Amino acid sequence: MTSGPPINNGVTFTKVLHHDTYPFIDPTKVNHAGHYVFISGGSKGVGRATAIAFAQAGAGGIALGARSDFGDIEKEIATAAQKAGKQPPRVLKLKLDVMDYSSVEAAAKETEKEFGKLDILINNAGYLSKFKPLLEADMDEHWRNFEINLRGTYFMTRAFLPLMLKGGEKTIINVASRGAHMTFPGGGGYQTTKFALLRFAEFLTAEYGEQGLLTYTVHPTSAMTELGSNMPENAHHLLVDTLQIASDTMCFLTAERREWLAGRYVDCGWDMPEFLSREKEIVEGGKLVMRMVF
Repeated sequence: MTSGPPINNGVTFTKVLHHDTYPFIDPTKVNHAGHYVFISGGSKGVGRATAIAFAQAGAGGIALGARSDFGDIEKEIATAAQKAGKQPPRVLKLKLDVMDYSSVEAAAKETEKEFGKLDILINNAGYLSKFKPLLEADMDEHWRNFEINLRGTYFMTRAFLPLMLKGGEKTIINVASRGAHMTFPGGGGYQTTKFALLRFAEFLTAEYGEQGLLTYTVHPTSAMTELGSNMPENAHHLLVDTLQIASDTMCFLTAERREWLAGRYVDCGWDMPEFLSREKEIVEGGKLVMRMVF
């Protein structure tokens, strides 16, 4: 038996891989005026940074859902907007547990009541259990990856989709991971669920694309967040990114509808000028979608 080619997790897709934000994706130069966004997992890490980016870009309203305390996020958002010369957005802070559909449904209803619309949904809430082989992993902890990463994203999408289909930008970003392309021993719970999110985006495109829904998936950042700290210690040296490479890239990409990204995967570390210049190659080559090689 011969071994196959080494696993490619996509980091070399563009010639330059960024680890921090850069002028091309500067949110202060992006226009999100009139856009309303909901970010799950919005109290810390990537979610919190993304709220700041949308404020800098002039979003009209930012709704944040999380189980943990939001701290001074409303003040941080207002300050970020003002420093960028933008009107501070309306901010909606909602206690949200993506594992509880009644909680998610209530958040969707409150968002519709307060905003009347939703342009962009960022399914950012996630979980990563300690890397352990199947027989060594705690069953509940292992399955929690599926409850939050997969079913949580499903719950969020199901609850918010009716509002989104009424009008607006109709854009959903599902936050996945480079881990979706890997089989790192002990990562079966996390990496399997992130892989499933890639196909989920394709199904949303197939089922609701004709109604204007635009869904794609991103790898956000490789940073030492609370979630990232659960990676094996021998992988911690890879966690060198800032939160802003994720937040600013997502803010940049959603500033306009990029129909060609429907159902596709994007790494926030990729160089956006080069990535955008390769649109024709990506579309005609059927790249950045999940397919088995036969």
